[in-house]
Amino acid sequence: MISREGEPNVVGADTIPEQTISSRAPSQKQEFRLLASLFILELSLAVVAIALYMKGARPFAVFLSTIPGTAMAVAVPVCLLTGIVIVLQYIVARRSSSRHFPLVVGLNLMTVILSLFAGEIAVRFGSHGSSEGEVFGTTVLKPKSWETVSAEYRKLIAQASAGLTYLEYDDVMGWTVGRNKRSANGLYYSSAEGVRASHQGVSFAEVTGKTRIALIGDSFTFAEEVRYEDSWGYHLEQALNQEFQVLNFGVEGYGLGQAYLRYEKDVRNWNPKVVIFSFISHDVRRTTWVYPFLAMPDWKLPFSKPRFILRDDQLMPKNLPPLSPDEIFNRKSMSRLPFMMYDESYRPSEWHHRFIDHSYLARLVVSVFPQWTAENSDSSEEMRLLVNARILTEFVRSATQAGAIPLIVYLPSRGEWGETSETTPLAKQVLQEAGLSYLDPRPCLAQVQPNDRYLVTHYSPRGNAAVAKCLVDPVREALGTAQSMTRAR
Repeated sequence: MISREGEPNVVGADTIPEQTISSRAPSQKQEFRLLASLFILELSLAVVAIALYMKGARPFAVFLSTIPGTAMAVAVPVCLLTGIVIVLQYIVARRSSSRHFPLVVGLNLMTVILSLFAGEIAVRFGSHGSSEGEVFGTTVLKPKSWETVSAEYRKLIAQASAGLTYLEYDDVMGWTVGRNKRSANGLYYSSAEGVRASHQGVSFAEVTGKTRIALIGDSFTFAEEVRYEDSWGYHLEQALNQEFQVLNFGVEGYGLGQAYLRYEKDVRNWNPKVVIFSFISHDVRRTTWVYPFLAMPDWKLPFSKPRFILRDDQLMPKNLPPLSPDEIFNRKSMSRLPFMMYDESYRPSEWHHRFIDHSYLARLVVSVFPQWTAENSDSSEEMRLLVNARILTEFVRSATQAGAIPLIVYLPSRGEWGETSETTPLAKQVLQEAGLSYLDPRPCLAQVQPNDRYLVTHYSPRGNAAVAKCLVDPVREALGTAQSMTRAR
């Protein structure tokens, strides 16, 4: 092509039409689509990875019906779609010789790396120590530290040796109320026999000529948070004639198995005419524990306990005699504790260290999204009901054989009232499984204002008085039956 001056018209780079340039370079909309696709792909891959970790040993068919399985089922096709979009963008960029694709990918990777780095720093500096190990917010970072746990409980053991607790080790129940003890807060005292009393130095055995009534159970039976004079056991004794003596053998933290063993070891020889076995729904779960500090670290109980299992329809105790506190917390690692497989609260993944545990951010993720572990058949819901039901029937058999009249009392906890309780309480499920009749003091407790029935966890003074009010007549009836049986003999 010749110009007007006779010179050739050379088309250079500076003279390329602006429209041609814009057609070669990707638009901002395309760049944003690529960047969004990269972030969505990475987020979806993270969801898949976390879901697969949470899956554990579950079959895929079962896993896909869970929330993590559903999340993974959604994340996988998202990964495929975003992957296709990214590949197509790469092909277009390569054909047009555009450098924008690697720049966008580089920006994405830099953003992800900086975000992970910032998250790691935030979790590291935001974590603090606790009795279980390091905690971020309210989440205990896994794996938990056995060194930290054992050191914390060794301090508690040293304090107990200095007489700062009314509980002590027992070679049958794991722990019990000590003899002539006083709690650190001055609210609880025990007699010379290890029975709750109004003050130290009391000896119930010296009181003769009275018909004895024994109470066994947990802290609701013991009546924690109130004085001895406000306990339902004391109110019951006051409501009966002076010829009766009520002995409170309740112990903090007991499950049904321990209460039964307490009867066999410490109560039976007192020859009570009536034995009241009272329990709450939480006691049902405690039966499947061996080391309570795993399930309830806030309790600060440095003890182990016996664990009943069923074999050939017979109760079999494990960890009997229970390990003493020194034997537990002088172990070098959690894995060296015996009978861990029978403790419902033990999760190996919560204590085993892995390579990824060098990252605090990774520890937070696996702590928030725990791995599923196979349920031990001895800790299944069905077996829990069967074991607890058998414990109750064995208690009834043993007490009756000893010439006592057993009374079983269901004590309702918070959340087991009216519309707030969606299912049958565990305690009642066990009683239904055992086919045993029981006493329920809820009609009397219902007469107390809801905000005045409990203190922090246990019954208030008015709540205790209400429980006793509902038990007086059944106990009198049982005592009358006992007297009739004695005369008949």
